[in-house]
Amino acid sequence: MSKQKKKPGPPTPDPVSINPAPSPEPAMSFFERPWLPELALAAAAILVFAASVGNGFVFFDDDKAILYNKALQSPSLGKFFSGQNLGMYAPFTWMAYWLGSAFSGQDAWGYHALGLALHALNAVLAFSFLKNLTGRHWAAFFAALLFAVHPMQAEAVSWAAALSTVLFSTFYLLSLLAYLRWRRSPTLPWIGLSLLAFLAACLSKSAAVTLPLVLVAVDFYLNKKELRKYWLSKIPYIILAIAFGLYTFSTRAKEGHDIEATSAAFSALDRFLMICQTLLFYPVKLLAPLGYSVSYPFVKMDGVWPWTYYAAPLALIALAGLVWRYWRNLPERLLGLALYLLPLSVMLPFRTVGSFELRSDRYVYLSSLGLFFLAGVLLEKIRPSTRNGVMLAAAGLFGFLAFRQTEVWSDGVKLFQNCVDKTPESSLCQCNLAYNELISMDFENAAYHYSEALKYDPTTIEAYNGRGQAYFQLRRIPQALADFDQAIQAGIVTPKLFLNRGKCLVMLNRPQEAVPDLTRSLELEPKSAETYYFRAVANEKTGHPDLALADYGKAIDLNPKYVEALVNRGILLYGARRFDDAAADYSAALAAAPPQVQPMILVNRANAYLQTGKLDDALADANAAVQLNPQYARGYHTRGAVHLKRGEMAEAAADLARAQEK
Repeated sequence: MSKQKKKPGPPTPDPVSINPAPSPEPAMSFFERPWLPELALAAAAILVFAASVGNGFVFFDDDKAILYNKALQSPSLGKFFSGQNLGMYAPFTWMAYWLGSAFSGQDAWGYHALGLALHALNAVLAFSFLKNLTGRHWAAFFAALLFAVHPMQAEAVSWAAALSTVLFSTFYLLSLLAYLRWRRSPTLPWIGLSLLAFLAACLSKSAAVTLPLVLVAVDFYLNKKELRKYWLSKIPYIILAIAFGLYTFSTRAKEGHDIEATSAAFSALDRFLMICQTLLFYPVKLLAPLGYSVSYPFVKMDGVWPWTYYAAPLALIALAGLVWRYWRNLPERLLGLALYLLPLSVMLPFRTVGSFELRSDRYVYLSSLGLFFLAGVLLEKIRPSTRNGVMLAAAGLFGFLAFRQTEVWSDGVKLFQNCVDKTPESSLCQCNLAYNELISMDFENAAYHYSEALKYDPTTIEAYNGRGQAYFQLRRIPQALADFDQAIQAGIVTPKLFLNRGKCLVMLNRPQEAVPDLTRSLELEPKSAETYYFRAVANEKTGHPDLALADYGKAIDLNPKYVEALVNRGILLYGARRFDDAAADYSAALAAAPPQVQPMILVNRANAYLQTGKLDDALADANAAVQLNPQYARGYHTRGAVHLKRGEMAEAAADLARAQEK
């Protein structure tokens, strides 16, 4: 049987000749697009906190740090680098304040705009640092986004005086980025740049001294087996940190903060419990974004702490055990904890460096990044769509709450009313609310809240001074005097306090007692026209017209438009029959006097002219007085006397009759 030939099939095409349609290029991911993540972070920060630019100054360090800062009133590099303010040496911060004033003058928006710009930059730097250190783009972006929009950042961003916090954080993050570059390319310029940025951070705020600890954490993360290799590189950082830390204690002491005395208010056990509770307090506030306030006081009731303080050490021990068991070989999680704990370490209540024992939102401004990064690392385990949804939802919620929290910082009354609403037992909040009400001329509420401050803490001696000022403005002079007595007995020594007590004594017709207080005030502040004026009044009432004339003269030399001093000296000169000198004082007073007091001064000058025979001038002044105030009986009486002197009997009789009618 013969084999059949296989029929040839269709020719097999040459594979090379096939030209399939080109497959589409894979789309670039969000993180691969140049500068897109950075722009998104900056835009989110600006969008959430933009309203802060419209906020005013808050009279809670804004006044002392900015408005009354002598280095800013006539700025120079010498003043910036040679002085300190509020017990802090921060020349770069003073220069930032000066830059803010260059934008907006005496308005606050320039300071807020600068703070907002730095915060947006910090969000970008934070993302860059975490991304370059860990290579985890999503976790780094998640952390930086929450850092950008969290309501706990409102204090640092929306408070003009807190510009120091965002400024030092900028240099802090720049130093970390430069150090990372040095670790990967160990050349002198990168380590030098890192050191310079660290120095700038310390010159912005002494809280930057924690950076050497964070550098060790970075080394540990990159290769814990090579830690010893990089110890020498930390020596310059450690020297700078120690120097600035010690100098901060020195400047605080020079400002009048008795660190030993104020720290002694709490025992070593108290401090331990406070530190443990604070370490847990901030994460709770970050995760449960409610109840934010400018003050979170440490309050013992009848010598006993709330239960959370006693539970905190046990909770921390349990957490440390879990971390050791489950996370000790997970470097990203340990890094997140380190970035939370290490920048916060100097802000924990080991000592009382300031006037009050405070926990504050701004203290966790930078260290919040560590907890946000830790959350991002944990969320990376879930599928992308879910984790992206969680990120957007968290950013939306936190951003909305941050926008609302910004409004709280719009002025001092709103800020401390919020504080009192959250923690009415805080004497700090009550006292500062009262102070802001006082300068807003809401004297009734100021007196009430000063009283509340004293109710919760009778040692808040500044409240006596403030309440005394409120009582004085309400013309409750005996109560004002009692409060000024309390403040002076408690040891407050200010020229204003002695002036206020002297004024009360003058008004209560106790001028002899007033003179020593007014003299003491002038010893403390010899250029106070008001104090010279009241001492002149006291000397006049005690029968010392020559001393009164001298003091009125000094008041007028210091303030040539001091109407009351000019009028009172004119009256004394008139009584001494120095009529021309009296008329000259009345003329100077008229040039500066408000309309409502001008009729009285015109009549005084008319009488002086009458005594020197300047009858036409006297008549012109009397006419002007009754024209300004047709109900002014003394004006008609004086004009009648002028008519009588001129021999115009009918006119004199008519004016004298009108004077009787009025």
